[in-house]
Amino acid sequence: MELRLEATRRPELRAALTERVRADIDANLSNHAETRMPGDATSVLLLYLALNWLIVERLTLPEIFTEQEVRDLVAAAVERAVPEASTG
Repeated sequence: MELRLEATRRPELRAALTERVRADIDANLSNHAETRMPGDATSVLLLYLALNWLIVERLTLPEIFTEQEVRDLVAAAVERAVPEASTG
């Protein structure tokens, strides 16, 4: 989070961080397509965004959700983004 905030003040850092994060996202999308997992590219991106913020919550305010709530939220995010994954 601090690195991202610093990138808003330093264009050269923003460029490098954008390139690195974009490469990671592209790798996730490519891996998803190659492994023929359920869902589409939008599902992958929605899960990436939702779960990254959940990680931020766990790192910065760990008491906000219980362990069970985290498990339930992750399961719900996957089920809603990729409903065919939960039907087998």
